[in-house]
Amino acid sequence: MLPGWYRRALNTIVLTGAGLLILLATVAAIWLSKYIFPAVLPFIVAMFVSFMIEPMINALQQRFKLSRALATGFSMLVVFGGLGTILVLLIIQLVAELISLSASLPEITREVRHYIEQLIPVVMRFYGDLPMEVVSYLQEAIRDLGRMLQSLVEVAATSLLAFLSLVPGTVVLVIVTLLATYFITKDRRAIGNFWRRLLPSPYGDKSINVINHVLQAFWSYLKAQSILVTITMIISTIGFYMVGAEYAITLGLLVGLFDIIPVLGPATVFIPLVLWFILVGNIGISIKLTILYIIILVVRQLLEARVVAANLGLHPLATLMAMYAGLKLIGFTGLIIGPILLIAIQASLKAGNFLKR
Repeated sequence: MLPGWYRRALNTIVLTGAGLLILLATVAAIWLSKYIFPAVLPFIVAMFVSFMIEPMINALQQRFKLSRALATGFSMLVVFGGLGTILVLLIIQLVAELISLSASLPEITREVRHYIEQLIPVVMRFYGDLPMEVVSYLQEAIRDLGRMLQSLVEVAATSLLAFLSLVPGTVVLVIVTLLATYFITKDRRAIGNFWRRLLPSPYGDKSINVINHVLQAFWSYLKAQSILVTITMIISTIGFYMVGAEYAITLGLLVGLFDIIPVLGPATVFIPLVLWFILVGNIGISIKLTILYIIILVVRQLLEARVVAANLGLHPLATLMAMYAGLKLIGFTGLIIGPILLIAIQASLKAGNFLKR
């Protein structure tokens, strides 16, 4: 008979070791996904799109008595055709705005440098005579800021154009995704039956239930985030047009991009813009932008609780940790893979608990 303290210590060691193994397995999975993810990306997208359009296919089959193959083809045409048209129009407008911004940025940076250099005498009146080394450092920092802004816009424009120039690889990826989506969706029942025969009972049915739970979690999370980000982008873009901003779509997409990232949010775009217009003396536009930011903040807060409550959500801290871990382990794509893997783990645990009942 082992002493109680010894059993408790042994249990603690075993549980700690199991936790470390799970953590190491998760880190290894994220790291390996850097190499595996590009190869399986078309099939992951195809599986997700197949799950997403299944209700539309069922409705077409029941209402219009279409075959599954025909209903699948029509649903894919609607989804991919609609999203592809919207994406092409947005990219065309975005490229035009980035090229225009890149051309006019030298003049903008000169204005920024001019206004900031005018502030240096004001600062010197408040804090006395600044050493020449400090003044020189401030002036050099202003010049570096201007060069950095110009290089950022140029890199964004050239990167977008370079991405669009990868036509052969992009076409192959799209074709494989379309074909995989069609065959996975059309032969969904046959694939499910094959999987059940491949695994001994009851693991085939249980694994399919777990996969369905994970896909449902993905769809719920992406639907909730897409609704919130889309509303933010639409309000921002319309607001920038009403204010008279020259690059409304680019700014609206930037607001949507930062809205995805926890903690940062739309303030990352609005605060520098408001400060800039205050600096150049255009108080009217700065007030309008402040009102627009408050509207976006209020609308998002009102909708977030309802949308997230109706779908699967994650705590912002958990999402931030998953995004940071993914970024550090596998780079920029980890910002997407990290939260998705976290959702998969959460959904798998929930599905496992459900199946035990």
